[in-house]
Amino acid sequence: MKIHKKKKLLITSGCSFSETSNQMQSWPIQLNRHFQNFGLISKGMSSQGNGLIARSIIYEVSKALEDTLPQNIIVGIGWSGADRHEVWVDNPTCQQYNNTDGWIQNPTGFIDGTKSWEIFNHHWTTTKSKIFYKNFYTEVGKLIDTIENVLRVQWFLEKHNIKYFMTRMCDWQDSLAEHHAEIGYLVKLIDKTKFLPVMGMYEWARDESGLPLGPDDYHPTVAQHIMFTQEIILPFLKKTYDLS
Repeated sequence: MKIHKKKKLLITSGCSFSETSNQMQSWPIQLNRHFQNFGLISKGMSSQGNGLIARSIIYEVSKALEDTLPQNIIVGIGWSGADRHEVWVDNPTCQQYNNTDGWIQNPTGFIDGTKSWEIFNHHWTTTKSKIFYKNFYTEVGKLIDTIENVLRVQWFLEKHNIKYFMTRMCDWQDSLAEHHAEIGYLVKLIDKTKFLPVMGMYEWARDESGLPLGPDDYHPTVAQHIMFTQEIILPFLKKTYDLS
């Protein structure tokens, strides 16, 4: 294994709030413009849940460590809504549907070229989504799943001494943790010092940016992504890791 000591990487993942395909000028693009000597690996994808986000980060960082020094890697994660879900399918050629929300491929995958994970969302009318959300979904269960995904990524990055920051698309209704023993102990294990100082990207864009949201009244605009990078992410990195 040959380590390229000068190679530097910014590795990001998330949902549509962190997507960079289709020329979306979201925060990973804006941050990479600041760290111009870093290559960018972006795994953000519309509608994906936190399971796939966690897998994509662990996979890409594992690959990067084969030829990149850990101190030359920065990871940024924008966690998705806690209510999203995915399952591994053993015969991905038998896909039930495609382009469900008009912009994603489903099944999809976190490894380039693979399509072995089928995404479910609560508002989709596909058969599998309706079955899951009617029979198996609970807010408590999916919040447990989400926090466990946060923790496994946190512990993985800490093990390898990777600089990282996390945020989330929107509020996860953390108040459930105050009344549920199976959530509360997990929340206490999260290193909140690695989370950006906002409730969520949606709440910040809506309430703090001073600018209107995008045409769908939910997603941040390019101008808000630029502000979020300059006013929230960069100051956080400078304070936490002395990165200017």
